[in-house]
Amino acid sequence: MSGASIKVLLVEDNPGDTRLIEEILTEAKGTVFDLECTDRIPRARECLTGEDFDLVLLGLLLPDSQGLDTFAKIRTHAPEMPVVVLSGLNDETIAVTAVHQGAQDYLVKGQVDSNEVVRSIRYAIEWKKMEETIRKLAYFDPLTSLPNRVLFNDRLNLALAHAHRNEQKLTVMLIDLDRFKDVNDSLGHSREAPLLKVVGVQLTHLLRQEDTIARMGGNECLLLLPEISGIEDVDRVAHRILEIFQKSFAIDGHELTITACIGIAVYPEQGPDADRLMKHADIAMYQAKDTGRNGYQMYM
Repeated sequence: MSGASIKVLLVEDNPGDTRLIEEILTEAKGTVFDLECTDRIPRARECLTGEDFDLVLLGLLLPDSQGLDTFAKIRTHAPEMPVVVLSGLNDETIAVTAVHQGAQDYLVKGQVDSNEVVRSIRYAIEWKKMEETIRKLAYFDPLTSLPNRVLFNDRLNLALAHAHRNEQKLTVMLIDLDRFKDVNDSLGHSREAPLLKVVGVQLTHLLRQEDTIARMGGNECLLLLPEISGIEDVDRVAHRILEIFQKSFAIDGHELTITACIGIAVYPEQGPDADRLMKHADIAMYQAKDTGRNGYQMYM
């Protein structure tokens, strides 16, 4: 939440309902609310882009948007924002559907008191936090905060479907960090997490927005590079990755030097589906190890 207060964006075109919400939040005991009001979707989007809100109170029937389309426009623009839908007696069914589609709660205008409004706001914010925690546990590596293999597989399958439709190439790279056991043996496992984080950050800086880096587990990372034009692009990315490991990493006062081996598989030539691309990238990575450290190998 925003400091000691809760910053709320109210999107509602009925002046009476707006005044009621303002009075409820102004007089709420034990909580300070910072309320901003608008009755148009474009202005709501501007507010959510330019300011740090904790929650949106959203009326579904606006002059420029009606029903579930109103919720969809806010959710698309700010998917991480908690939303409490405000409904009338005649559109409560729509509000329930909005909750099924991702809103955290709904209130029926004219049938709620001050305590219920405040409770709903607090509940929605805490529920959204819990949802985010669960999502991170399911899809992100807790050690590095990178996507995990589950999320990587989801993105790979989506990218494969896109590549198939548009007759494009994509690349999977498996990166194995060499001498990682030496780091653990000499400096202890306490250096493992910060080293992996630093490597993850530097690899992320190399990538385009549409690329994905994930931690597979242990000392291995996966890269997904969609819409690759040709082998020259793959070679260029592999060389840039290896350049990262030509310098030592400063971790807790120690200068750590590691190298990497990269296995590469390109769709569709070296695998028509996710399973075979992953398998062939793994085989290529071990081929790279056999030819010496700090190198890369395309699946043959």
